[in-house]
Amino acid sequence: MPTSPNRSYYKLFTGATILVFVLLLVRIAFIILGDGASLKVYNNPEVAKTVVRGTIYDRNGKILAIQTPYYGLYFHLTQIKDIQKAAEVVAPYVGMNPDQIRLQAANYTTYAQIKKHIDEDKVEPLRKAIEKAGMSRELSIEKSLGRTYPALFHAAQTIGFTNTENKGLEGLEYSLERYLSPYPEVGEKEVTYGQDITLTLDIDIQYLLDLQMQSIADVHNPDYAMGIIMDAKNGDILAMSSYPWYNTNAVNRSNEEERLNHAVNYLYEPGSVFKIFSLAAVMQAGQADLLTPFECDGSYTFDSGNGNMVTINCTESHGTVNPRSMIQKSCNGAISSWARQTNSLDFFTLLCKFGFNGSYDIDLPSKSEGTIAEPSKWSGRSQATISFGQELSTTALHLVTAATAFTNGGDLLVPNLILSRSEGNPTGEKGMVLYKRERTVQDHILDASVASDILSYMQSATEKGSTAVNAALEGVEVGAKTGTAQILNSKTNSYADGTVLASTMAIVPVDDPKYIIYIAAGNPKGNTIWGSNIAAPAIGQIIKALVSQGKLLSTKSIQW
Repeated sequence: MPTSPNRSYYKLFTGATILVFVLLLVRIAFIILGDGASLKVYNNPEVAKTVVRGTIYDRNGKILAIQTPYYGLYFHLTQIKDIQKAAEVVAPYVGMNPDQIRLQAANYTTYAQIKKHIDEDKVEPLRKAIEKAGMSRELSIEKSLGRTYPALFHAAQTIGFTNTENKGLEGLEYSLERYLSPYPEVGEKEVTYGQDITLTLDIDIQYLLDLQMQSIADVHNPDYAMGIIMDAKNGDILAMSSYPWYNTNAVNRSNEEERLNHAVNYLYEPGSVFKIFSLAAVMQAGQADLLTPFECDGSYTFDSGNGNMVTINCTESHGTVNPRSMIQKSCNGAISSWARQTNSLDFFTLLCKFGFNGSYDIDLPSKSEGTIAEPSKWSGRSQATISFGQELSTTALHLVTAATAFTNGGDLLVPNLILSRSEGNPTGEKGMVLYKRERTVQDHILDASVASDILSYMQSATEKGSTAVNAALEGVEVGAKTGTAQILNSKTNSYADGTVLASTMAIVPVDDPKYIIYIAAGNPKGNTIWGSNIAAPAIGQIIKALVSQGKLLSTKSIQW
């Protein structure tokens, strides 16, 4: 009987499948039973069992963050026969009563954390009490590695913090994680040491700045305050403060607002402090008639195009104004007039050279980019309003960095926060230096004569009857510029119902600049809103303290 085509096809398919399966088994057997010399053997590499996180120092070697051991108490619940007895044994050493301990243990099923941090002086007495009670198997004291911040809230937002696993979460602890806590090294070493980081901060100067931040908060009740003190000759950030702040050793009690680094991340319109940069741009361009005094009657009105009249108001009538008295009196009308006499593209380009249309990477996790719109997007009043610090956004870091052009003969410097990185080691001493910052010039943006003139004008502003007199200190040549900026109400898009930002920029000493100091307070709610009455006196106190510490010279004795 003939075979059906379907049946023949089935036999053929089955046979082919069996053949493929047999060949596969042969191949597997060959791989398994073949010559051992052809096999690849993989051994797990030995890696360090522990990574010791690097230490963070200030520029003078004072510790700002260090890895330290801490001890916790744990109950092995499956081993404990009498929970009440266990609670009574440990209660005197952990700051809890037996009932609290039992309630804490009830949150767990097998392994209970009773106290994460035991006071160091209680660890050994507790250990002995556990041994005496014969409960060493049921109760254990365990050592962990954590992070301690001796400076507490000082420079908190800059330094940042770690989590319970000792991983950086914010600030430099986060952004420098790869250096502070590298992957375990391959080899025979038991421990891998993270790099030690030395910051440009001077914690003594940081204290001075923070003291004034607290004073401003107490007296003027602002929503926030910020400040930076920079080395005028090399761009090192010596102090950087943001209020409100938090204790880095108790970060769980902080909120998002307290952890915000206003000095670096908060963008705002700077107000009249910006006039020193606008005037420098006007002078460098050389197109405005600065020899003919501006007559200020309290306002400045001009045609913005097509017959549209714009009026710029001053706080009062300033009379005859030249570049020096413009800084002294902070005349909106004069700087607006001179800015409008300058080619808009040239004015814009020169302001951009100050760094106001970019961002700075100082090794913090985030960086904010300043913004000045291009002239093609300006309205008829933009050039005037930009000249006195509106219609742009910037940060405190941008402002102090821009001021380095005045203190270095027209050279704009790169700001620095990291002074060096060095190898960590078990001795606790700094090892071989792996990186060291160098003074870096971004660009030469001003003639030296322009930079010198601006410093001279700023010094005039601290004379009696001028706006920045409260920043002055007899015996020290101080130059300063105050500002009281209107903050735009983002909901109404109006300045009329907005708040203000009171600020002052100072350079000291003017004849040989050493420090650039900037302080600003947002929405002050005391009995004054003016930068001349809020930020300027604070800077005056800082200058006084710098003299007292021997960091500034004075021709007069200091009276406290």
